[in-house]
Amino acid sequence: MSVIWGVLKERDSIVSKSEVQQLGTCTQKFATCPTTVYAQGRIGMGSQLNWTHARSRMDEGPVSDAAGNVVSFHGRLDNGREVAELLEVDYLTTSDSKIVLSAFLRWGEDCFARFTGDWAISLWSAMNDRLILARDHAGTRTLYLYRGRTGMVWSTYTDTFMGSRAELSFSEPYAAAYLSCSPIGAHTPYDDIRGVRPGHYLTIQDGIVREHAHWSPLVRSTVRYSRDQEYDEHFLTLFGQSVDRRAGPGTKILAQLSGGMDSTSIVCMSDHLRRRQDPETPLLDTISYYDDSEATLDERSYFTITEAQRGKRGIHLNTAMSQRTFDPPTTDKGLYHAPGADGFSVQEEERLVQLIWQKGYRVILSGIGGDEVLGGVPTGLPELADSLVTGDVSGLFRRSVAWCLVDRTPLISSLYSTGHYAFQLYAKGTSRKEKLPPWISSKLKNSDEACAPLGNVRRLGIAPHRLSNALAWWSIMETLPHLNPQILFRPEYRYPMLDKDLVEFLFSIPPEQLVKPGRRRFMMRRALRGIVPDEILERRRKAFQLRAPLHALQRAYGRVNRLWDASRLADLGFVDVDLLRRELKRCADGEPEWFQPLFRTIAFELWLRALPSREQTPSSMAGVAFPA
Repeated sequence: MSVIWGVLKERDSIVSKSEVQQLGTCTQKFATCPTTVYAQGRIGMGSQLNWTHARSRMDEGPVSDAAGNVVSFHGRLDNGREVAELLEVDYLTTSDSKIVLSAFLRWGEDCFARFTGDWAISLWSAMNDRLILARDHAGTRTLYLYRGRTGMVWSTYTDTFMGSRAELSFSEPYAAAYLSCSPIGAHTPYDDIRGVRPGHYLTIQDGIVREHAHWSPLVRSTVRYSRDQEYDEHFLTLFGQSVDRRAGPGTKILAQLSGGMDSTSIVCMSDHLRRRQDPETPLLDTISYYDDSEATLDERSYFTITEAQRGKRGIHLNTAMSQRTFDPPTTDKGLYHAPGADGFSVQEEERLVQLIWQKGYRVILSGIGGDEVLGGVPTGLPELADSLVTGDVSGLFRRSVAWCLVDRTPLISSLYSTGHYAFQLYAKGTSRKEKLPPWISSKLKNSDEACAPLGNVRRLGIAPHRLSNALAWWSIMETLPHLNPQILFRPEYRYPMLDKDLVEFLFSIPPEQLVKPGRRRFMMRRALRGIVPDEILERRRKAFQLRAPLHALQRAYGRVNRLWDASRLADLGFVDVDLLRRELKRCADGEPEWFQPLFRTIAFELWLRALPSREQTPSSMAGVAFPA
């Protein structure tokens, strides 16, 4: 993935090109193009590009105009041709960066809402001395802002900030959210670094940072057709367009292929499009992960069905949970800047460098998000809540009976669940303090509340299924793999299921088109018949697997228990070790009530132990480079 960064100093200060160049030193290894920089007055920008799609070679770095406006664009404008036509510029000879700059001059900050694609933008408006940092609707590129003593630094990666002089305190709100598996939002592990949220942009002017939304998953439009076939055709058109946008000409692409419907659908749709255009066109290469420690975890019997249909075998990689080491992720080649890895993570990266990076793959297609946006969760609660809040009593009883017949739930229980579900949606959920695991210290319990996914949106008057869609969207935003970048290589992840046009359509259609009683992914199964193997379309939903992680924890219980003898988290005042050990023992004995927060806590402790000694002080973290 390409890298953009920059620095904004205080008024009457000057940024030199060498300062901007220096900030890019630690990320140059992840790019295929040389560093390019711009510096004028108190503003400086830099970029390190990976040419990953057909038009990316037209971009060479930060672009400025005669008025002193500057933009760094990183990504892909899928509707660039349409935007160029509105601006009356030649799309074929104008780079995406210049289209963005022209759009800003025409529409101001409203331009971001007009862009469709995967992108991150930093833009300096000379007219009002304003810096703007923006991410696309799905946040497919990360972007972070650090507020220093003498100005601001921003970057695609937090690596840019980890230099020498300044000190960063560990963020208590981040720790509370991470350890309790709550939404993290714009928080990072460090107090003075914040992220730009998906679908938002930050404006920085006179030292004041303000956040604005340019897109919302609360899609208010409604699409209704008279026949199921019309929904299927519309879906196929948008899904094919999404895959084509992300699997078109450019660098080498590797598609993840599991045994599930989402990644399989992406690969099969790409094959379908390519064979229709030219039967001789090479098909995408694939990578498949499997766990052979238990038969129920082994996906090989499913992804090999797809390989047989397409006549092409991919890379197979064993990632069994039994390989987890529960050791700190130490390496002399880099440092993880957020928790989540252990010693096995480094070993896995070393294998992936050989299989992916050294073979020239710079893009990975991921099927993440399909479960949430395409009706993969078999529940009728959003649909039933719609009937409840609109007073459609007959519809509520009729549909409740249909859902009850599937799993033999008592009708009164279904009606109660519907009422409780609707109340929770409109009551904006519960306090995070009620969700905190028992070992979390009072220090964290009293920290700021976690990010509210829907912010201060007035929920009354919004249909429950629309609120459910929006909440599901923000849960996806917390799980995208590019949010936890590797230390040895940085591929560009693309998510066809999260395409803006596709998602807006899926969030606009009646919920019963996506899931029906006893039939999840209703529209998707109909539309993809003949493209995706029937064995995959009719496969039962992949269940959450708990047994393998528990077995891994049981095998490593002694080692994990010793982690708390000199706990870094305890030194920071974040956990009560006695309560933590009690819950660890209960989990190892087969009572996994706090299983997920427990694994998060272990990951946080391992991360702290992997940090250099100067960063292990309880009060602060040294390591942010900011130009003097």
